[in-house]
Parts: sequence; structure tokens; C-alpha cells
Amino acid sequence: MKRLAWVVALAVVLPVAAEAQKPKAQPTAVKGFSADRLARIGPAMEQLIKDGKFPGISVTVARKGIVAYQQEFGYADVATRRPLAKDAIYRVFSMTKPVTGAAVMMLLEEGRFVLDDPVSKYLPCFKNLQVFESEGAEGVKTVKAEREVTIRDLLRQTAGLSYGGTTPALAKLYQAANLMGPGTTLEQMVEKACSIPLCFQPGSKWEYGISIDVLGRLVEVVSGQPLDEFMQKRIFGPLKMVDTGFFVPDEKLGRLTTAYSFSAGKGLEAQPPSRGVDRYRPGGNKLLSGGGGLVSTASDYLRLAMMLANGGEVDGVRILGPRTIRLMSMNQLPDGVLPAPWGGKNGGNGYGFTMSVTMDVAKTTGYGSVGDFGWDGAASTFFRIDPTEDLVLLVMTHRTPCDLEIQVKAKALVYQALMKE
Repeated sequence: MKRLAWVVALAVVLPVAAEAQKPKAQPTAVKGFSADRLARIGPAMEQLIKDGKFPGISVTVARKGIVAYQQEFGYADVATRRPLAKDAIYRVFSMTKPVTGAAVMMLLEEGRFVLDDPVSKYLPCFKNLQVFESEGAEGVKTVKAEREVTIRDLLRQTAGLSYGGTTPALAKLYQAANLMGPGTTLEQMVEKACSIPLCFQPGSKWEYGISIDVLGRLVEVVSGQPLDEFMQKRIFGPLKMVDTGFFVPDEKLGRLTTAYSFSAGKGLEAQPPSRGVDRYRPGGNKLLSGGGGLVSTASDYLRLAMMLANGGEVDGVRILGPRTIRLMSMNQLPDGVLPAPWGGKNGGNGYGFTMSVTMDVAKTTGYGSVGDFGWDGAASTFFRIDPTEDLVLLVMTHRTPCDLEIQVKAKALVYQALMKE
């Protein structure tokens, strides 16, 4: 069967201008897509930029291993009107988690540990942890953990660790510990975390937090390598992810997108260098955050997503086994434990190892398939892999906080273009 080619004209979208070059689509389908319907992505992304909600957006869609749509819109920097280029470098924040998850699973495949090993076997400070019970006149009251935190707990976020505590009392303890300060190493962060009571008994609830950062330290201890070196040698190098890492070399800083925050009252506001460029300079931040520290490009992260979508292998390079990917992408939460409602107020999502997985499409915000999986980042980046449709969707952008609107719209625009082959 001949491959059908579809060329989309690159549009540089100006937030203040109405005249933007529209994508040109041929009437033929590409890998089961209607090209005319895929062309609807452009105007919708342009509108988000025109409304001042996003500085720039990159959208990539692939099916059956072939890229069907890839386009950038808007700016890498609004003030200078620097167009968002195909090689733009983004802060992927929590989309670092699946990378760390892959690193952990590589070591699991090598027999270096088992999922239900107590974390204390490798990180001794996890022995004899305390669990928050209440706060009274005499301060925080704790009880002993009923069982030890396991590697499985860390992978599925049921360890009782948080990003800032689940009560005012715990929030104060997290704030005082300054777990992720720029001068803190990964080893020091873990030691500090062990001094704070767990939010709940291990395995009893789901809480989004520093579990994956702790896994980053686990990778270091078990492998004997710093996390950045392990990822470069075992993941980024083999996958040819040439622009992905914890730091941006000086010669590439010009490609790093400007970090923006958004609020309804103030619109887009550029963040200071301390929250933007400075922390990504080599040596600018000692903490190799396995939960949120990476930068990457659309083409690089697509390589990772394609590896996950293709059962652990891409272009003849195998990172993980197919059954390991299945293990990562199935719901791993115990009965009665549900995560925060990622994907919709009604839930519908379970959580695998470092990623969410759709369990009930009707309870999510719209399109998808049972078993599709992926994750997002604080700067509104996200990716989704749909094994049923053999589909990968990747959106890269650079504004906080993480925005659900772009996820819902992007998924709708991609799935409505999907036709029968």
C-alpha cells in the first residue's frame, strides 16, 4: 500500500494580526485521517493565541508510526516576536515523570529490584516513617506507618508523599524543609522528605507529589550513576533525543522558549530569569528532579512517546520490553483508591506507573479510548498515547498553570479527524 503524503504549510501566527497563513490540506486521508478535518487544528490553536491565552503552541500527531500533522503557532518570545521554531526547547516539567519511570523499569527488567521491595532497602531513611494523624495544641501528632513504602507505591503515587502537604500543618513542614530549593541535591531532598510525616498510610490513597523525584534518587543508588548520566546513556543517547536534559548548553539557550504565567486578570506575563533561563544553565540547579526537571523539544519528546507507543522500541532501538510498557500503562491503583480527576471532574482515569490511564471514556472530558495513557506538565505540555487507534498526540507550549482547555480541544480536534481506513 502506497504511503500518501500530506504537506502542511508552516504558519507563523501573530497574536495581534488576523492574517495568518492557513494549513493547506489535500483531500486525501493520511493514515486514516481526513486531511481537511486535521486542518481544523490550526484555526483553533490560532484562536487560543489571539485570545492571549498562550504565547506559542506546537502540535504533533502521529499514527502507526507516521507523523500525520506537525505545526508550530505563535511565538517563543512575545516581546521580541521571536517565532516558535520547530527546534524550540521547552520546559516539560512533570512530563519528566514518564522518563524517570522508564529508567526505573529498565532496572526492574534487569532484576535489580522487585516492585514490592521496601524503598528502605535502597534508601535507608525510609525505614520507620511516621504518618500524620492530627494537629493539636501540642503540635503535629503522628503514628507509625503500618507498612513500609514500596517501589510500587512510588511509581503509582500511593506512598503518602506530597508536593506541599495535604493539611495546613503538613504544608508548614514542607515549606520549612524547602525540599526542592536550587541548592539542594537529590540525595539531600530525599533525606529531608523522610523527616516529614507521610500524608497517609502507604497504599491507602493517591496523592500527586515527590514520589517520582525519590525514584530518581533510587535510580542513582541502584545504577551507581547520577540521574542525568543514566538518562543520557540509557535513554536520550539511544533514542537520539539530542536536545533533552536537565540543562541547556549556552549555545542552545537562544532556542529556549520564554516562560510565561497566565491569569484571567493579567493575561500572559513573562517570568524572571530565575524561573526561566538561569535554572537551566549548567550548574544553575543542583537538583536533578526526576519529577519535573527536564527540558526537551517536540521532535525529541515524540521519540520517547513513539517508543512507549511501539512497545518499548523505535527505529530498531529497544529501551523496554512490550510487557513492561503494558505494566506501566495499566491502572495500578488498589481497589477503592482513585486519583485526582485528571481528564475531567467526573474522573474516568486510573493511574499506572508515572502516567494516567483512561478507564471510562464517558467520565472524562471527551474523546479517547479505554487504555489510552500519558501525562502533562506544569507549562501546559501534554502527550497521549492511544493503543486502540495506534495514535500519539503531543502538544508543547510554555505557559503556567497547566491548562485543561488546550488538552480538551486538541484531543477533540484530532479524534474528529480520524476516519476508518
